[in-house]
Amino acid sequence: MLLQKIIDEIKEIPESRQEELYQLIQAFRHHLNDKPAAEPYDTPDEEIIEGIREGMRQALAGEVIPLEEMWEGIDVD
Repeated sequence: MLLQKIIDEIKEIPESRQEELYQLIQAFRHHLNDKPAAEPYDTPDEEIIEGIREGMRQALAGEVIPLEEMWEGIDVD
């Protein structure tokens, strides 16, 4: 069951970082409420969850990009 997989992942997050995770989940949920229903061609749930896992792993490991460097090399008109 997917929910159990999510719960198991959450149990691996250190208690000192759980507030950040809670805020991330809240922001994600609010974002979903602001969007129209998903289209059939949207990204599969498994891919989204893996992206969230990888993002959390990077954040917890301190693998972050300073905001001022985030858009370097991207040319937007």
